[in-house]
Amino acid sequence: MLEKAGYIQKSRMVTIDETGNPTEIIEVVIEGIRYGIQIEELYLALRGKISARTFKLRNNWKQYVGGLAGLAYVSNSGRALNFEFIDGSMFTVSLDSLRSILTKRSSYAPVARLPVCTPICARRQAPLAQRMLPLH
Repeated sequence: MLEKAGYIQKSRMVTIDETGNPTEIIEVVIEGIRYGIQIEELYLALRGKISARTFKLRNNWKQYVGGLAGLAYVSNSGRALNFEFIDGSMFTVSLDSLRSILTKRSSYAPVARLPVCTPICARRQAPLAQRMLPLH
């Protein structure tokens, strides 16, 4: 059974990206820490083309994109979006609930922690092309 670790929602604030331009993001709150994924990259990740970068968010009168925290990519089964952070922790959200957020049918969706995998259990990784960072 997966345990709930946080939630995902469409951000209600305009976020300033790394180049200084306003952008729309999906906000992911996991264990009280706020992360953001740019919507354009998220749509590409949902199509399976690339991984979406996950950034830490910071506030200073406005909301800003901080440092890179990890990647988000579609699972091998195609039913979930997995978040893999730099510290090795992994989380997941259902694609159905994520699509309902993007189409504004719901306001948030739960995010679950993926169980830690030991070296004994061989987990299948997403294809290498999908786990690559987008070129900007």
